[in-house]
Parts: sequence; structure tokens; C-alpha cells
Amino acid sequence: MALGTMAVAEAGTCPAEGFVKSAGQAYDRAAAAGSASAFANAADRFSDLRSLSFFALGQYRKDLPKSRESEYLKLTRKFIGDTLQKHGSGLRGGNLQVLDCAPSGGGLVVSTRSATGKKIVFRLSKAGGGYTVKDVNMQGIWLAQQMRSKFTGTVSRKGIDGLFAYLAD
Repeated sequence: MALGTMAVAEAGTCPAEGFVKSAGQAYDRAAAAGSASAFANAADRFSDLRSLSFFALGQYRKDLPKSRESEYLKLTRKFIGDTLQKHGSGLRGGNLQVLDCAPSGGGLVVSTRSATGKKIVFRLSKAGGGYTVKDVNMQGIWLAQQMRSKFTGTVSRKGIDGLFAYLAD
């Protein structure tokens, strides 16, 4: 690790600690509810789902018809909720402990652990006077990268209509 990007490991020294703990509590409540829509709501509150959804299209963003953007955003929100529910089901157990907080590309990467021992990593960017979640890793799966891989792979094999069919299932 370069000397200029030393990690901040002590609790209370991460500038995004309050934000990350709030996001973690929202995901914890979603896990307790066992609801994909609760996970989607939590993600919507702490992330820019529109940007995340368009990032997932990669080079195929240009193939999304303007007339279908609203439908696409609704389907990706559902996909996000389903994915977070699948990988975040073991979060129950209380507040997150910040393990590591490191600068990364103008934002922060914050590693946490739930009271049940589950590790959650947040990739954050600055947004206004606070932060927004650009990506989250639960059980070793990065949400944005998972979406991009699945979405671009589907579009390359089946076209944009194939992606809509995949997301609608």
C-alpha cells in the first residue's frame, strides 16, 4: 500500500462512520424483515440507483431506448433488492463495527463487520455535504460489478430485449 493511502483503522476516525452505520442499520432492518423491497428501499436511500443502473449497462448504455428507461430503472431496483436480500440475509445482529476506512479514487472504502460477524464493505463517493454508496460488497459479491457482469453478458448474447426479459423473471 502506498504511504499516501494509509488505512484508518481506529473506530471514530473514519469521516463516513456515521453514514456507513446508518446504511448498515437500514440493511440490518431489511434483513430482519426478509424483504427484497426493504433492501431496495435501503439501497435507494443510501445510493444513487439511477447511476448504478446505468453503470451496469456498460458499453450497452447507448442501446437502452429513452422510452424504456423508466421500465429499466424499475426492473433494476427489483434486481438490486433481490441480490441484496440473497447476499445480506445474515446481517441481523446490531450495529456495524468499522474495521478499516481508506481513501480510494476521491472517495472512501469502508470495511465493516456486523455483530454476527458478517463483513460488509462500502465503496463511497462524496455527494453534496455527505456520501453516497457507489457499491457494496456482501459475502464477497460487489453489487455494481455483479450487475455489470450479468447485464452486459445478457445484452451481448440476447440484446437489450433479452436483458428486459432476464430482469422481468
